[in-house]
Amino acid sequence: MKLKSVLTALALICFVAAQAQTADEILAKYFTATGGLDKWKALKSKTMEGKAFMGQEFPMTIYEKAPNKQKTVVNVQGTELILNVYDGKDAWMLNPLQGGKDPVKLDDEQAKDVKDEEFEDDFIDYKKKGHEVTLEGTEEVDGVKCYKIKLVRNKNNPKEDITEIHYFDSENFVPIMQASFVRSGPQKGTEVKAYLSDYQDVSGLMFPFSIEQKVNGQTSKITIQKITINDIMDDSIFAFPKK
Repeated sequence: MKLKSVLTALALICFVAAQAQTADEILAKYFTATGGLDKWKALKSKTMEGKAFMGQEFPMTIYEKAPNKQKTVVNVQGTELILNVYDGKDAWMLNPLQGGKDPVKLDDEQAKDVKDEEFEDDFIDYKKKGHEVTLEGTEEVDGVKCYKIKLVRNKNNPKEDITEIHYFDSENFVPIMQASFVRSGPQKGTEVKAYLSDYQDVSGLMFPFSIEQKVNGQTSKITIQKITINDIMDDSIFAFPKK
């Protein structure tokens, strides 16, 4: 067999092997590798403590609770910023660094991403949620062969479509990169790449403890130091403060 024929045969084998995996099979292996689908469905809240690196290092805490509540607190040289808050009704923030002494509610455009972010993993029962998932083949990310899965959130429901590309390590079946797009503001349409690494076990579930984000050549990083799960009982931490 000539070299060209050998290469053609190898290419065909690789193609067949790639096609042998379906998106649902890859997702099933992902959930198995990271703790099991039942444990993921039982996850109702989590608190992440760590540091954000944006030229400087800032302590931060992220609170999340089902179905869609969230809150991020960042300490900038003694000043506390409260960002990306959603209590199930209102999205709001408090940023003293921009002269804001009082919390302010976000308008519909500003609140898009916050309001549409569900706590539960989008891939859990994605068809029931109205999402569409397709396997787009394989691609290397920093030298690692990955399965490229396209997620279109709200493809089959009345909400606005949101497209994301998730790259799953072909050996460990964990996501190591996610590409999405800014939906509002001056950077609308800009691609955002998030690199996930340093997976660690937390009460039987695997979470990335390092998240690096790249936007327009700018890089920021979050290093998680501690994660606790199913710990948030009081919803009042998300509520818009009353005067």
